[in-house]
Amino acid sequence: MRHLLHTLILFLISFTAFSQKADYIPTEYILEVVPNTSMHIDGKTNINTFDCVFQNGIKSQLTLTQNIFNELTEVQHSGLEFCVTCFDCGIALMNKEFTELLNADEYPIITMKLLSMYIYQAEGKTIKGKGKVSMIIAGQERIEDITYEVPHLEGKNFQIIGAKQINILDYGLTPPKKMMGMVKVDPHIDVNFNFKFIIDDH
Repeated sequence: MRHLLHTLILFLISFTAFSQKADYIPTEYILEVVPNTSMHIDGKTNINTFDCVFQNGIKSQLTLTQNIFNELTEVQHSGLEFCVTCFDCGIALMNKEFTELLNADEYPIITMKLLSMYIYQAEGKTIKGKGKVSMIIAGQERIEDITYEVPHLEGKNFQIIGAKQINILDYGLTPPKKMMGMVKVDPHIDVNFNFKFIIDDH
């Protein structure tokens, strides 16, 4: 069963079956953030919600081995840097409040770096993954657990699609209060991601 699962996963992302020794041969990928698609942050107040979409494109280097199909395995990732002011929340007022929420004047960058990955077959032949990621928000770094689905694109290319809820209090941020405290921001925000993994043939 383990061999069948391993073979199916390798087939779905068009890898050739290797020997056990080859599980540790590194493969170079480009992790790509597509503008207006790959990253958005959702939040809410006691009276409304907001959805802020990252508008820029980013590419980063990711080195992994096929051992990610056997167990949680460390990966080498150069990391992604998201400029807080490059998120669009739909209206200027929400953009302003979003940057205030994340203290963008002092900490203009959110950093996300994959640390480990494990990809496996779940029920219904869905390919899923999990791992750890370093998140730096407002200058504070935390190691977060993430889960995601892994749709196959074409050839050796695939995606990871998932969401992670974080508490901004854990990053030393205080949710602002508006209108003399009548409007309160929920400290929990959802970080939604949809990244492309593209084989680096160069």
